[in-house]
Amino acid sequence: MIYPARGPLRWFLERTRWAGVAVPPFGAWIEPAHLNNAALVRHELRHLEQAREMGVVRWYLTYLWYTLRYGYRDNPLEVDARAAERP
Repeated sequence: MIYPARGPLRWFLERTRWAGVAVPPFGAWIEPAHLNNAALVRHELRHLEQAREMGVVRWYLTYLWYTLRYGYRDNPLEVDARAAERP
């Protein structure tokens, strides 16, 4: 499920300059100005799908490990989510 970011989460997104964030299994939050960005919505939904496929705990641990090992940009879960941005 996609939600518009509000309150502290919106503040966090503004400070980090992220347009959205997935928090499996609860959903994904997107800056209100970016809610119509179909590519971003597909990206965040892919993260939720990854977590469903892997299991939530495994997804978080894998995401952390990949980020430490490869960096955020080359994290295979991010690479996969960017690929899902295309229709």
